[in-house]
Amino acid sequence: MRIGDFARAGNVSLRALRFYDDSGLLLPAHVNPENGYRHYEPRQLSTLHQICALKEMGFSLQEIRKFLARTPTTGGLREIFCEKRETVLKRMQEDEERLKRIEARLRRLEDSLEDLSPEVVLSGSRPAWIVSMREKIHRYEEAEGMFEQLERRVDPGLLRGKRGALWHTCAGEGRTIDCEVFRFLKRPVTADYGLTACEMPSTTVASVFHVGGDLTLNSSYRTLTKWLASSPFHLSGPKREIYWVETGLGAPSESLTEIQFPIRRANGAGRKERHNAV
Repeated sequence: MRIGDFARAGNVSLRALRFYDDSGLLLPAHVNPENGYRHYEPRQLSTLHQICALKEMGFSLQEIRKFLARTPTTGGLREIFCEKRETVLKRMQEDEERLKRIEARLRRLEDSLEDLSPEVVLSGSRPAWIVSMREKIHRYEEAEGMFEQLERRVDPGLLRGKRGALWHTCAGEGRTIDCEVFRFLKRPVTADYGLTACEMPSTTVASVFHVGGDLTLNSSYRTLTKWLASSPFHLSGPKREIYWVETGLGAPSESLTEIQFPIRRANGAGRKERHNAV
């Protein structure tokens, strides 16, 4: 069969057949050396239909090439299609999450909040060794004194990176604020009495980067809390703050604080939980 007839029989374009030839998926049975015309055998329609079917199911060219290079058993075919089904299901779940984020962005646009609210980012935090001090305080400003105590009691040569704080309870959630300030360590150490040295485990976090001082920090917390309330996740640990840039009172507009909410997927689709912002 000439390439035109074969293309019509297989319901594909000439361009597709030439591409399959160049890709090594479906070579012509014969190529005329004088004019370069491609000719195919009727039995090759079965291979063409396989290629089209696998392509429709989302198999890549590399996967199709491997598939055609062997003759899988029934059990082998089941395994191949089960793996592809899992891949497609995972992609559908990821697309569903993307759709939810798009819808949330549209709602923010309708509320005219797009230019005012920071972006919520989902990421995985890495495990890290920290040394910390935990106390009950009455005002957030008292955390600075805790940092000073902590840093006086730890060899500066062991410290690395930025400062951070874990808020086990926040203002309005009890009579006091349960605060744990920490510094990242270069290596594991044995902590003095009253301090804790441990590995902060990796976890999934939803975070926003707040540019500005403490006076405007609540707006970023509200953004993150509102996002969490409409998401399929719930809070799984104390809220965190990582202080990337600290400028003090001189230029608070240049300060950069990362607010992290450790999260995990809630049991049951569509479940929503609200959490108070700081």
